Amino acid sequence: MTRSPAELAGYHGQQLRWQPFTEPPLTGLEGAELSVPLDHAEPDGRTITLTVGRRRANRPDARRGVLLIGPGDDLGNRGLVLLGQLATMLPEPVLDHFDLVGFDHRFMGLSSPRQADLEAEERLWVFHHPRDFDHEVRFQARVAAKVAEHALDILPHATSRNIARDMDIIRGALGEERISYLGYSYGTYLGAVYTQMFGEHADRVVLDSMCSPDWVWRGLFTDFSPNGERALNRWASWAADQHDRYGLGATGPQVRATYDVLLDRAQVEPVGLGGFPLDRTLIRLIAVGMLNSELAYEHLGDIVRAAAHGGPLSPETMAYLAPMFGQPKEETGTIAQLAILAGDWAWPRDPEYYERDMRLHAEKWPFAGAAMAGVKAPAFWPVLPREPVTALGAGNRAESMLLVAADQDMSTPLAAGRRMREVFAHNSRLVTVADTAHHRVFPFYGNTELNELVTAYLVDGHYPDTDPTVANPRRRL
Repeated sequence: MTRSPAELAGYHGQQLRWQPFTEPPLTGLEGAELSVPLDHAEPDGRTITLTVGRRRANRPDARRGVLLIGPGDDLGNRGLVLLGQLATMLPEPVLDHFDLVGFDHRFMGLSSPRQADLEAEERLWVFHHPRDFDHEVRFQARVAAKVAEHALDILPHATSRNIARDMDIIRGALGEERISYLGYSYGTYLGAVYTQMFGEHADRVVLDSMCSPDWVWRGLFTDFSPNGERALNRWASWAADQHDRYGLGATGPQVRATYDVLLDRAQVEPVGLGGFPLDRTLIRLIAVGMLNSELAYEHLGDIVRAAAHGGPLSPETMAYLAPMFGQPKEETGTIAQLAILAGDWAWPRDPEYYERDMRLHAEKWPFAGAAMAGVKAPAFWPVLPREPVTALGAGNRAESMLLVAADQDMSTPLAAGRRMREVFAHNSRLVTVADTAHHRVFPFYGNTELNELVTAYLVDGHYPDTDPTVANPRRRL
């Protein structure tokens, strides 16, 4: 239930006391804390604390408002870290005219986090590659039970709708009648939910690398199987043209066969890679991380070369890998991720449903099918969602939304962007970035035409009459 403005006036009117962040990666930003209801249906009840970050507009005299950065890219990444990245990368006109504001969403990072003593392998439950179905049932059930044991009192309130409500309290506490919004991946779904609930307070909205409205949330996993296969084969075709450099095969199928041999080896025992052991999960997860951007194709080629033929990794690849192995996935993000996936939608409880999907996907899409289509921890979540999934589309009162999709994005494919455009037929435009395999395009990929188009929309309100296609001057394939 969304409460009236009068019932939430105390939250909207709270004063934010800004102080500089003193530790990386947030140095250069200022932060503040604010209170939000644990349960928005009971605004007079228990509260939790959110941490918000801000980078002020370069030109206060020309400031047009707040650009709120949607938290997270895949539900497990911190919004404040993303804010710090964008504060150094967004085009200068955006930095000139907007205060950038971001936040860690409830129960992760610096916003009332919880811990559950998860082991390193358990933190990777989303992409955990099964040994067999029965073992995976036990593994995923154990993850859900550990999280519930430590946080069941609060985590039923970790939902996309509640995060959207928190966002509107942030808007009110900032003293803004309307805010602009930039979100990626899960942040695009969150932006869609926010505009559906509070569209009258939305100014200019950019959703980049979109989740399909139909994915919530089992479809997020099952849709990945064919997309991951397509992305891996695209890289294999690229690597075949680099056969003299990597020695992986002169054709795409030959390169793919070389990689599949490594997958088979890792199923039995970890594959050594310059001191990094790649087990059956990590050997796929490392590839997934690099297939999310064709700008990392060289690193993946170097890794597969070293794993298949021996020899050291290049210094550039070592530097790329270091953050992945230097510290485990942040536990608070893992916990909040599970809670949201389980809190937004009631997952099927029948094990045979998942066993069937796991078998079919593994046979048809061997790269990631078994990992993504099998049983997942939300199937064992002990409480049901408190609200239905948000119905998107009709009644959305945002004036406009600019949707951005790379046509070869693996994690959020073009079809998902087209579906979002269909749902928001009355108030959106879809920008397709052609011949590009990249997740989070603006401004991360560096496509000048796209950056100029999105900047013109955010700063000056230039809204395309049709759905434009942007070319890629440095196309890989």
